[in-house]
Amino acid sequence: MSLFTHVSIPDWYFVSMINSQLISFYVDNFINNTSHFQINDARQLPIIVPSKEKLKEFETLFNNAVEIKIAQSSNEISNEGAEQKLSKIQEQVDEKVNELYGIA
Repeated sequence: MSLFTHVSIPDWYFVSMINSQLISFYVDNFINNTSHFQINDARQLPIIVPSKEKLKEFETLFNNAVEIKIAQSSNEISNEGAEQKLSKIQEQVDEKVNELYGIA
């Protein structure tokens, strides 16, 4: 699937947003309650354009998650260790998304 925007926001930002608990909740309850996320679902998401500072924070979290997955796939880190580290990153992503949307 492909998604094109009218603003210059990197793809990894959308990936981070779509994988947050808040956006998942929104999709499940207001857009599509099936287990399949479709491109038309993505078009309906209320994505906030972040400041440069917020974008950098999301980029750091995204890159950290990618590094963990790479280390996991090359057996540099155990599956359990990777899951623990990714869980912490997920919490941080969820916090940042909640901050963007004004949810305390």
